[in-house]
Amino acid sequence: MTSETKGKSNTMAGTAASMQSETKVRKVKAPDGGGGWIVVFAVLAFNIIFDGCCYSFGILYIKILEEFNETKSNTAWTGSLFFSTPLLLAPIAGIITRKIGSRLATMLGGLIATVGFAIGSLSNSLAMLMVFYGLVGGIGMSLPYFNSIKIVTDYFDKRLALASGIAECGAGLGTIIFGPLTEYLVSTYEWRGALFIISGIVSNIIVCGALFCPVKRNKNKTCNKNCTSHYLPCSCCFKSRYSMDVSEHSVSHVPDGCETTPETEVRCIYVSQLKNIQFLMFAISNFVMYFWNHIPYIFIVSNAVDIGISLQKASYFLSIIGFVHMFGIIGYGVLCNRKCVNRMVVYGISNGMCGVSILLVPVFQEYVPFAILSGCFGLFSAATEALLSCVLIDIVGKKAFDNFFCGLILFTEGVADLLGTPFAGFLVDNTRSYDTTFYVAGGCVTATGFLYLILSRNRTEHTDCEVTVQS
Repeated sequence: MTSETKGKSNTMAGTAASMQSETKVRKVKAPDGGGGWIVVFAVLAFNIIFDGCCYSFGILYIKILEEFNETKSNTAWTGSLFFSTPLLLAPIAGIITRKIGSRLATMLGGLIATVGFAIGSLSNSLAMLMVFYGLVGGIGMSLPYFNSIKIVTDYFDKRLALASGIAECGAGLGTIIFGPLTEYLVSTYEWRGALFIISGIVSNIIVCGALFCPVKRNKNKTCNKNCTSHYLPCSCCFKSRYSMDVSEHSVSHVPDGCETTPETEVRCIYVSQLKNIQFLMFAISNFVMYFWNHIPYIFIVSNAVDIGISLQKASYFLSIIGFVHMFGIIGYGVLCNRKCVNRMVVYGISNGMCGVSILLVPVFQEYVPFAILSGCFGLFSAATEALLSCVLIDIVGKKAFDNFFCGLILFTEGVADLLGTPFAGFLVDNTRSYDTTFYVAGGCVTATGFLYLILSRNRTEHTDCEVTVQS
C-alpha cells in the first residue's frame, strides 16, 4: 500500500489498519449522451415553466398590490415564498426522492404545485395567496426542482457544462414566453384568471417527470450487503427505490466488497469539505448573490411603470432578459466545456458585470437604456444557472456534491431568496423610491464577483475520499 493510499484510508474511521497491501478501485463513467438528452429535454421544459412563473411574478405583483392595497414589502413575501421554498426544502426533497424515485417525485410535485396555483387564484386575502400560491406552490416545485439539478449530473460528466447549459436555458425561454403571456392573461382575465390558467400550464410538469427515465443498471454488477457508492447508497444498503433512478454510471468508485459503512464514508467527505475555506467563501458569495438575484425581475417592471413607461412595454424588459439569458446560458455551457477555461474566473467576472448592470438602473430614465441594461443583466446572470453546479463540483468534488452539498447550497439559496425580496420591498417602502434598492443590490452583487475572483486564485483541487478495500 502506498503512503498516499494510507493517508486517504486513515480518514475512513481508522479502517486502514485492517486493510491488505493491495487495493481495487473500479471506475464507471457517466453515459454522456444517449437517453440523457431526453432527460435534458424534460429538464428544459420544467425550467421553462418554473422560471417563467418566477420571473413573470413582477407583472402579477403590480396587480396584487392594487387588489389588496398592502405594502410593497408584505406583497413581496408572496413571490419570496414561491422562489425560496423549493430551495429551502431541497434536503427534504432529496429524502423523498430516495424513497419514491426521481420520476414519481417530480410528478407528485407537479400535481401539488398545480393544486396550489389553482386554489391561489381563488384567494380573497393576501395571506391566503401567500399560503397557496407561495407556500403550497413552492412545496410542489421543490421536488421537480431538486431532481432537475440532480438528474443531469447523473447522466453527464465530460459534457456536464454543455448539458447543464442546454437544460438551464429554459430559464431564458420561460422569461421570454411568460412575460408577454402573463401580461396578456392579466389584461384579459385579471390576475385571478391568469393564475388559474397558469396552473394548467404548471400541470405539464407531471409530463416532464414521466420523461425522467431511470438509467439502465449494469446487469453484470452484482450487489452485496457490503457495497456502497460515493454518491448514493445501493438499494441493498438502504430499502429505497431511489437507486432505480440512479445509474451505475453515476458512481465514480465502485468497491468490490467494502467493509466501510456509508455513514463513515459520508462523514469523511462532509467534515473535510466543510472546513474548506474555498467552499466557505463560495457559500457566502452565493448567499449574497441570491439575496439580491430576483430584484430586477420583481422591481424593474414596477420601476419602469413609475417613471411613465406603460405596463405592456415594461413587460418586454422581462422578455429581453429571457432572450439574452437563454443564449447566454448556452454560450457559457459551450465556453466552459473547454479544459483551458477557468470556470471560477468566468463565474466571477460574470457576477461582477451582473452587479454593474443592476447598479446602473437608477441612472437612466428612458426605455432604450433600460432595455440595454435588461439585456446585460440577462447575459451575465446566465452564468449562475449554467455554471453553479459545475463550479461547486470543482470545489468539493462530485461525491460530496451529490451526497450533501447540492442540498446545502440550495438551502442557503432558499434562505437568501426568502429574505432578499421582502427586504428590498422594505427599502422601497421606507425610501419611497426604487433607486436605493437597485444601488444596494448592484453593489452587493458586484462584490460577490470580486470574491469569486479571489477564490479562483486560491482554489486548490479537491480531494475526494477513496475507499480502500482488501483484494
